[in-house]
Amino acid sequence: MIKRLLAFALAAGSLAFAGEYWNVDPGGTTMKFLSMHVSPRTAAMSGAGVADVARASEVSRNPLAMSTAEIPEFGINQIIMDGAALDKFTSAYFAFPVAKSFAAAATVDFLGYDEIEGRDEEGMKTADYGAYAWSVQAGFGSRDRVFNWAGSFRFASQTIDDATAFAFLGNVGGSFRVNRYFAFAATLTNAGYVTEYEDEDEYAPMALQAGVTGVVPFSEKWALHLSADAYRRADTDPQWLFGGELSYAEALMFRAGYAVRTQNGTENGISCGLGVLIGLIVFDYAYEPRPAFEGGNHYLALGLRF
Repeated sequence: MIKRLLAFALAAGSLAFAGEYWNVDPGGTTMKFLSMHVSPRTAAMSGAGVADVARASEVSRNPLAMSTAEIPEFGINQIIMDGAALDKFTSAYFAFPVAKSFAAAATVDFLGYDEIEGRDEEGMKTADYGAYAWSVQAGFGSRDRVFNWAGSFRFASQTIDDATAFAFLGNVGGSFRVNRYFAFAATLTNAGYVTEYEDEDEYAPMALQAGVTGVVPFSEKWALHLSADAYRRADTDPQWLFGGELSYAEALMFRAGYAVRTQNGTENGISCGLGVLIGLIVFDYAYEPRPAFEGGNHYLALGLRF
C-alpha cells in the first residue's frame, strides 16, 4: 500500500506546479533539445510508454529506464533530421546494475548546427553563425519487479553565436506494476534553474508525463504492449500520446505510435520503428514525421551489453 501511495503522490504532487516556471508562454522555454526524443523505441511510440521502459537507451529522457539494467550496457543514439540544418545530435549512455536491487546510469548529449543564416533586426542578411548544445547526466534508481523509483541530475550548456547559458536540472520518476498485465508511472523532467541568456531570463523545459501500459500476451513468445500517456511541457498545452509494441520472444519488436498535440496539430502523425536483440547486441530504429519541417526524424541506436 505504501508503494502505491508513493507512486500516486509523485503524479498528484507534480500536478500542483504553478507560477511562472510551470506556465510559460508558448515556445518560451530554452534548451528544448533536452525534451526531444532520443531513444528510437520512445520515438517509434510517439513518446508514449513511460510505464513500459524496456531499453537502457531511454535513460537520457526517462530516469526509470535504469530499472532495465540487469547487466551493464553501453550504447549510442543518433538522430538524423530531414528538412533541417541540423548537423548532428548524438547521445551516449551507460547503465549498469548496483548490488542486487539498484542501478546507475550516465549520459552525454551533443547537438550542433553550422552555417545558420544570420539576420539583423530589420531582416537584412548578416554573417552566418553556428550553435551547439551539450549535456551530461548521472542518476541512480531501484531495480524491482513491482515498484521502481529513479532520480538523476543534469548539467547542460547552450551556445548561440557568442552567447551561452547553463542549466542545472533534475529528473525524478516512479512506477508501479500492478501485475504482469498492467502498470502505471509518472516522471518529472528538466526541473531546475537556467542562467540568463543575453540578459534575458530563461526557463527550463520542465515537463510532466504520466501514463499507463497494458500487456496482452498472445502465446508463450508473442505479446502486445499498449500505452497511453499524458504529457505537458511548461510552454505547451497537454499532449496525448499513444503507442504500441508487438514483441516476439523479446528479441524482435515492431512499434508504432500517434501523438495528439492540440497546440500545433501540424506535428501530429504516425511514427513507427523496430528493434532487434541479437545476443548481447541491441539495435533500434524509428521514423517520426515532422510535417512543419517538411521532413521527419530518423532515430538509430546501437547498444552493447557485457
